[in-house]
Amino acid sequence: MTTRGPRTVSCLLLFGLLASCLLVTTGRQLHLGNCKINVHTQELKQYFNEIRQSVLLDDNHMGLRLLKSLTMKDVKAVESCCFLRMLLRFYVERVFSSSAAGQSQIRRSTSNLANSFLSIKKDLRQCHAHMQCHCQEHTSHKFAAIQTSFEKLNPKEAAVKAMGELDCLLDWLDSFHHFRH
Repeated sequence: MTTRGPRTVSCLLLFGLLASCLLVTTGRQLHLGNCKINVHTQELKQYFNEIRQSVLLDDNHMGLRLLKSLTMKDVKAVESCCFLRMLLRFYVERVFSSSAAGQSQIRRSTSNLANSFLSIKKDLRQCHAHMQCHCQEHTSHKFAAIQTSFEKLNPKEAAVKAMGELDCLLDWLDSFHHFRH
């Protein structure tokens, strides 16, 4: 009986460790209106933290905000899927492609972010195909305002600015781990 107790405890600890690893690798389920997707928000935050310092040092427009947290919180839950699709497309097509990261670690982290965003976009595309990703004019106007502010800067500065504001996007994404009403 004495050998059974420690083995049982060891097995339970191992099971707990495996279960927590599985949760980390599967991501967190986010509820974007009627669309439910798995997103590795902690992994995205890790990639962002690897480039954050460098990007913030290169930001010459600290007083300007492209992604305003109030604007993002104001997006209706039912339209969050659509808004996220637009933001991810914007980051993949305009921001990551314009970033001229010099250091290999920054290039690697930026590439990891872009690949993760492409993966999320794929899941959102399925929601869109199943009519679960609704867009109304109000949300399109919010996104257009972000693009307009971005386009007022030269491409390199705009990319640096948008990269430096990824924390706002990631925090907004994290808020969907819990149901928003």
